[in-house]
Amino acid sequence: MTAWDEWFVAEVDGVLAGGLQSSDQALDQQQGWVKSLSVLPAYRRRGVGGALLRRAFARYADKGRQSAGLGVDLTNPTAPLSLYRSVGLRETWWSDMYERVVPAVGV
Repeated sequence: MTAWDEWFVAEVDGVLAGGLQSSDQALDQQQGWVKSLSVLPAYRRRGVGGALLRRAFARYADKGRQSAGLGVDLTNPTAPLSLYRSVGLRETWWSDMYERVVPAVGV
């Protein structure tokens, strides 16, 4: 089930600058979960991402969630860790992920 009231967009001077999509993947743990956070390049490092995250955290709290989380690709060239730390997030665990491309038969 999608909780549309946990999806947000940010505008700066009437221009769509970013968006945040939540996921219900951690509801069994009473946790709000950020599935996707995107800010257009021209609006990065201007507070848009932080504002979106704080708004999502407030909604999670309104719904009685005990915590909020997200996953991050540490090779992300936008270097999001400083943003996440600035809004109070901290690392709880690290993992390595592996992938192999498997061509589909007949494609």
